[in-house]
Formats: sequence, C-alpha cells, structure tokens
Amino acid sequence: MTALHEHARSMLAYTIWADDRLLAAADGIDDGQYALIAEQLTHMLATQRYWYANWTGGDLVEPKLDSLPAACQGYAASHEALRAFADRLTDGEWQRTEAWWKQWGVDATLSLGETITQVFYHGVQHRSEIAVVLSRAGRSPGDLDYLVFLGMP
Repeated sequence: MTALHEHARSMLAYTIWADDRLLAAADGIDDGQYALIAEQLTHMLATQRYWYANWTGGDLVEPKLDSLPAACQGYAASHEALRAFADRLTDGEWQRTEAWWKQWGVDATLSLGETITQVFYHGVQHRSEIAVVLSRAGRSPGDLDYLVFLGMP
C-alpha cells in the first residue's frame, strides 16, 4: 500500500503535469482565444495559491494572468512551490486539521489530506472546461487521465 504522503505527492505531481499539458496546448493561441480561458486559468491558479498559503501559513497573492505568458509564469512559480511542499510531506501531516476558512467567518475544519484532494479534483474540473475550449480551437491537450500520468496504457 502506498503511504499517504506518497499519494499526496502523486496528486500534486499530477496537478502540475496536467497544468503543464494544458498550457503547452494553449501555446500560440491568439488574444481572443486566450480571453476564453483566462478566467478559468486565473481561478485554478488562485485556488492553488490559496491552499498553498493555508498549508504553509503564507500570504495569498492573487494572480493577474492578462496573457498566456503571464499564466505560464504564474503556474511555473506555483508548481515550484507545490513541488517543494510535496517533498516535505509526511504521513502525519495528512491528518493535520485546521479551520481553513476562519478568516471568512466559516468554522469548518478539514484535514490537510482532504484539502490536497480538493485541489486535485478542483483542477480536474476546470482543466476539462479549458480543454473543451482548446479542443474546439484545434489545440487539444490530449488525454489528461491520471492513469496516463502514471504511465499506464
């Protein structure tokens, strides 16, 4: 059985891999096409940054992705931070709980593992929405299945 921290690392690594495939598929789109996906890209990155700030006690920096190059830079920085965070994870941290939304007056407590899982699935949803737009423009990111990421046929 895979240790919990290994599973968390895999989910974060998949998130990075799938984001990179999506951004590579978007390479070369025009400003009008970028406008169709900019809001989704910004929302996904803001979510990654939000949870990373919660996990590490840092400050949330809202992304401003007014162009595809800006999106690529923003995601590269987020991915670097996620890799470093994943490298430090232990099984014990998977169960660490906090009241993540207290700053907004919501008293909900979730484990770190649950919030990593949220980032994983949240990204799946929004990447699929972006992939539809890119595919209609003839720029499909290809198969983004987790099993493809794992190298399975």
